[in-house]
Amino acid sequence: MEIKKRIYHSYVEPKEAKEAGMEIPCHFGKYQYFYSFGKNKISLVEFKNYFGDGKDFWEIYCLVGELFEDVERFDTKEEAETRIKELKRKGWLHKLIWSLIN
Repeated sequence: MEIKKRIYHSYVEPKEAKEAGMEIPCHFGKYQYFYSFGKNKISLVEFKNYFGDGKDFWEIYCLVGELFEDVERFDTKEEAETRIKELKRKGWLHKLIWSLIN
């Protein structure tokens, strides 16, 4: 599995936001992670107090492939990465079964 990390496109440094006169706090973590395996690609992003309830969470989204629909949310990055590893195994198993029946 290949993992890439980049600064999330919606992230704004708190100091820069204040200097720009932005009143709304940034609800995104600084980095977005991309997990690639086979023909699949999953995005992982941290959300900080996104719903105004004081709780942070991590969200995965399937960018390429059909491993799951919509998004899945987790309390920690570790929980999200565990789920990504499960999806990797699921994708590998699906590929193996498909190759055996065709």
